[in-house]
Amino acid sequence: MLNIKPRVIIGNSSIFLDALRIGAALTVLYIHAFDRWFPTLAHPQYEPGEPSHAAVIIFFVLSGYVIAHTTISRNRGAVMYAQARLSRLCSIVIPALAITAVIAFIVKQADPQLLAAHSRGHDWVRYIASGLFVNELWLFSAAPPLNGSLWSLSFEFWYYAIFGLWFFRKGGWKSFLLPVAAVLIAGPKIVVMMPVWLAGYLAYILPRPSVKAATAWFFVLMGLFAAWLAVTYIPFIPYRIGYKPLYYANQFVTDWIVGLFVAATLWILPTGDHLSTEHKFANVFRKAADLTFPLYVLHFPLLVLWRALFGYKAYDMVQLWQALISVLVVASLLGILLEMQRPLWTRFFKQLFGTYKPVAKS
Repeated sequence: MLNIKPRVIIGNSSIFLDALRIGAALTVLYIHAFDRWFPTLAHPQYEPGEPSHAAVIIFFVLSGYVIAHTTISRNRGAVMYAQARLSRLCSIVIPALAITAVIAFIVKQADPQLLAAHSRGHDWVRYIASGLFVNELWLFSAAPPLNGSLWSLSFEFWYYAIFGLWFFRKGGWKSFLLPVAAVLIAGPKIVVMMPVWLAGYLAYILPRPSVKAATAWFFVLMGLFAAWLAVTYIPFIPYRIGYKPLYYANQFVTDWIVGLFVAATLWILPTGDHLSTEHKFANVFRKAADLTFPLYVLHFPLLVLWRALFGYKAYDMVQLWQALISVLVVASLLGILLEMQRPLWTRFFKQLFGTYKPVAKS
């Protein structure tokens, strides 16, 4: 395993990372809502620069960066790594699937045509596949009809699995068999996008240049600007996203370039050697950023539910913002509830892996 000094993200840098997560999640929410309330003003499919897909690229880079931090600064072995990753994913994804199914039932009663417009057949197979994180293997793309955003969580699961099997291997050529097997199971769609995730990992482990904080922040802004230019102007390479053969991985070369600029931004981000309590808003930002995961996996079914319950007026900006605020509030409240039940998932996986130790009663 690597002998790398862990970074400590402090002050403005911590707030920046959390703000980046919040901004990406709100972008996905806004674009998905705007495109449905203002369909003729939606981003043209034949032009590059789709903002919600770019936000997912940011999530992938951040994910690799965070995993680098957890495995290097708090490495507790393969079993604890698996427990942490599975409990985090399952504590949000499994309840989100259940909530999506309930919403689909309500929408079916309130507006059957609206549900039918989102259905692609074999709905329950899609729910089961998404719960097992196999909905994006090879050339399949089978997220639930009301929650297409779950495609990226299948990608995340396999990045965690492939990286964990490689990082915690024991040595010898046989130790490469499991990560190679995971790559073969995941298939081309997931694998061709993994360089984006690995770019975040490299942004953490590569030595950061010794520059003044002001200079570093200048390059952070330039990195974000370069990423925006790449998203806006680089065409789909090799294919347009959302269609066969690779669906959301179709423009993987373009996504590599965007991910590289985002990762360069994280690489140059100022860090320190000790914790700081300088910014009293850091904890607020962290708690808000923690709600971006449930917001991401719940926003679309909640938008559809809002339309089914309250009607739909195309090109009505007031109604659009009513829906946005409602979804944001409900998703945040549900996110708080899901976070409260996370210890149950942690306990479940500890029991599954045989590491659970009940607290002795005095």
